[in-house]
Amino acid sequence: MKVAIDFDNTFYTPNRDVDDGLALMYLLGSSQVDLVGITSCFGNAPIEEVDQSTQRLIEELGLESIPYAKGAKEAGDYLSPASQLLVDLADRYAGDLCLLATGSLANLQGAYLRDPQFFDKVKQIVLMGGTVAPLIFAKSEMLELNFSCDPQATLTVLSKGKNVSILTGNACLDVLFTREDYDQAFAGQEGRVTRLIETYSDPWFVDNDLEYGIKGFYNWDSLAAAYLVDPQLFQDNLASYRVSIQSLSKGSLLADQEDPTTYVVTKPIRQVSLNLPRVKSAPEVKQALFDRWLTVDSQLERRRMDGKY
Repeated sequence: MKVAIDFDNTFYTPNRDVDDGLALMYLLGSSQVDLVGITSCFGNAPIEEVDQSTQRLIEELGLESIPYAKGAKEAGDYLSPASQLLVDLADRYAGDLCLLATGSLANLQGAYLRDPQFFDKVKQIVLMGGTVAPLIFAKSEMLELNFSCDPQATLTVLSKGKNVSILTGNACLDVLFTREDYDQAFAGQEGRVTRLIETYSDPWFVDNDLEYGIKGFYNWDSLAAAYLVDPQLFQDNLASYRVSIQSLSKGSLLADQEDPTTYVVTKPIRQVSLNLPRVKSAPEVKQALFDRWLTVDSQLERRRMDGKY
């Protein structure tokens, strides 16, 4: 499986989400994934912070031989080096390339602007983002980020992309990771990547409790990676959705639920066919994530011995 990941990784950035990095590690923990490209984008943090965190993670994991390009800094910044790399990868692996995108979608929009046949060359697109209902927690509502920070790019991907699956924020609520889960899974484990995951996930437990009252965290982006690699853990849900710039500016995939009195309709509503998978069994998905993470060290070593990294 040829995979490129496009993400707003802030694994090493204080007080930012770590799940983009965990999604990358899920990919690396699978022997069936051939990671052929990495691109960064704005979202969780400004692009400079994302770029620094991503380059550090690439170095830490020994992935320097995998093509990497810095991407969009803001909505509308479409012709970045990352969008060019995505075009190049789609050409090189036409019909085989799978894209995992877990941040803003500006780089994919840029790839389409560079090459109008871009989406025809991509085998599968898996996204993390969007909502079908508000994300309400004990202390506050969590606002959608990935789709809303560049709604035009999101609309392009949803309407032009082929074989698009979306792990929505609501779907990710099916699997809560607790500190006890981490302690049990990593007990007695001494791998370098295992220690990285434990060390940099730890503050996320505290932050989620303080801000939202969540006793644990939802591993948003890692679930998207899990669907791409292990789709048997999920139930597909293919349906038609009506989306618009206005609905996507809030991250909503349900344009018909918008109040038409709150905005002037400047763009038509698009009807798009999307797959919104749901988790079959939370314990099985959780175990799959831990199993993949625990094999990253051995998978990296095997690939180095094979001359791949």
